[in-house]
Amino acid sequence: MAGAATTRPRNVYTPVVATLLSPNDPAPVLGTDRRYHLLYELRLSNRGPIPATLQRLDVVDADSRAVVQTFDGDALALRVRDVGGVRARDTVIEPGGERLLVVDLAFGVGATVPLALAHRLSVLGPAGPRATEATPAMYSIGTVQLDGPSPVVLVPPLRGNGWVVTSGCCDVGDTDRTTVLPVNGALWSPLRFAVDLAQLDDNGLFVHDDASQLGNFTAYGTDVLASAPGRVVALSADLPDLAPGASGDPATSFESVDGNYVVVDLGNGLYVFYGNLQPGSLTVAVGDRVQRREVLGTVGNSAQGGFPHLQFRVMSGSSPYGSDGLPFVLSGFAYEGQLNVQQFLTEGLAGNYSESRVPNPDARRRELPLGFDIIDFGSPGGAGAVGRT
Repeated sequence: MAGAATTRPRNVYTPVVATLLSPNDPAPVLGTDRRYHLLYELRLSNRGPIPATLQRLDVVDADSRAVVQTFDGDALALRVRDVGGVRARDTVIEPGGERLLVVDLAFGVGATVPLALAHRLSVLGPAGPRATEATPAMYSIGTVQLDGPSPVVLVPPLRGNGWVVTSGCCDVGDTDRTTVLPVNGALWSPLRFAVDLAQLDDNGLFVHDDASQLGNFTAYGTDVLASAPGRVVALSADLPDLAPGASGDPATSFESVDGNYVVVDLGNGLYVFYGNLQPGSLTVAVGDRVQRREVLGTVGNSAQGGFPHLQFRVMSGSSPYGSDGLPFVLSGFAYEGQLNVQQFLTEGLAGNYSESRVPNPDARRRELPLGFDIIDFGSPGGAGAVGRT
């Protein structure tokens, strides 16, 4: 009796392998552009004997196999980073080398967001473990489940209008978005969804009169409020304010880059970071329980960012540097328009941006403010621009 036929499984040689950088599965978050944004990083390693050149990445729905987004050419090159987060010189990965591939996707409100994403990579590299010449190949790498926790809902950490997101989601050209730090024996992306908030006055100015004086910046000295109840687990309180435009001493610890800060544990693995606070302004100590909208300190210039603003983000751990940035939304605010980006790139903080603000702000709920948005968080004693949460 003849034995049953056997089928040899097909094995594909894949010299470039991929893993998700973060241990936390990503989750989409609704932005002020009314699209759901999805951000994550793939850690690519070349395990072949010769260099491998990345040529194209197709992000596909893992179930339907429909292509969600394609990155190639300049779009791919922009997203390939050295492991430290700095833009790579090219898309070539040397044998034994590693790169990061920054993925940013956006889905319209009416679109179906996949439950998982797969990645189809086109490379020019080795066809086998003893190859000496590069050949074209296409194969699948890493599947990412989109079942991370839903973005936490927070109340705004500031009051007043004219708050500008001078750095925020989701531009891959933004240094914060692509910062990856080797801390405590692992790689982390702490600023993935971080926002920096500076303030315009009623005349459209970030700073009036002498820009060398911190007190002339609209945001300086503004109360910073707890966005949710929790327990203070870490803080820095004694770093001095820097002169406007100063970057601090490069010989100091990297832990001073965000200046004075407060970290509040919300529970369930969520931590909120409030940074660039004024020395002597902190009203809390480690171990204190804080309530929603309790004053934590005031906006200063103790960080190495050059001007007074609040650094605000949600993290997966208590370390501002050894944790991953997580998505969040704000409960309610009014959308006042977008800063004129071209003007900002030319004139910076010295410009007058009164024409960037719309006459009738649009009420928003449970959205993430995006880069260069102008936001009204409501008046002192109020509960935000669009009601109490």
